[in-house]
Formats: sequence, C-alpha cells, structure tokens
Amino acid sequence: MTTNEFLGERTRERDRFELELGDTFDVKASIVLLILTFLGTIAATMLTADRLKAAPKLAQIPVIALVVISGIFCVACLWPKDYLFDDLPETYANWLADLGESDAERLEGVTTLSMELANGRISHNHVLNKAKAWSLNGAFWFMALALFVELGTLAYMAFAIRPS
Repeated sequence: MTTNEFLGERTRERDRFELELGDTFDVKASIVLLILTFLGTIAATMLTADRLKAAPKLAQIPVIALVVISGIFCVACLWPKDYLFDDLPETYANWLADLGESDAERLEGVTTLSMELANGRISHNHVLNKAKAWSLNGAFWFMALALFVELGTLAYMAFAIRPS
C-alpha cells in the first residue's frame, strides 16, 4: 500500500465517520428527550398532587427548570444541520469525460480532487459535530441534575415522610 492509498483510505473513513457521528448525536439527544419527558411528567404530577407536602413540591421547581434547559440543548442538538456529502458518481464521470489525458493521469486527478473535496467535507462536518457534541453535553448534564434532584425527592418521600 502506498502512502497516497493509505491517506485516501483514512480520509474516506473519517468522511464516513463524521456523517455517522451526526446521526449518533441525534439518537442520543432523542434518548435524553425521552428521559426529560418522563422527568417532566413526574414533576408535573408531584406539583399537582394535593396531599403532597411542601418540600417535595418545592423540589419540583428546579427539576422543571433543569428539564426546560436540557430540552433547549436537545433541540439545539437536533436542529437540522447542512452536512456535506460525497458527490454522486456521475459528477466524477462527467468531470473525467472532460479530461483528455491517459487513464493513469485521470485516475490521479480524480483521486486528488476526491481527497480535496473529502477534506473540505470533513472539516465542515466536524464543526457541525462539535456544536452537536456541545449541545448534547449540556443536555446531558442538566438532565442528570434534574434526575438527581428527582431521585432525592423520591428518597425523601419514601424515608422522611411518615403517613398520617
């Protein structure tokens, strides 16, 4: 394997990786949204419960705030982004048809062009994925805080509140 073949293979792998990573972030953000829906339902149920004491109800205020903030981060992560994809094969075929060189020269030219285009896509898609990662990270931490507050509230209700 030549150096150019190695670099070409690594570039193609990274190009596919950046596209797949965007999909992975979307799936994870969707899971966080599912958990947020669950936490929001519990918080709303506790807030509207007539027989619940004041402390567990007060604990729902930060939970709701955390769920809202986490939801905003999820929407930011899931917001449609303009990922760049590899061109259709006919694009290369049309470009090659315009070249009047030998097969070896045309292959080298299209390989060089393909690598340049792939590097541009990788850079562009990487920037999008960094933004998605930042949003997903924020969504996760605010969701985790809401979950811990809710678990603490449930523990308080289970162990500190005595039935009357």
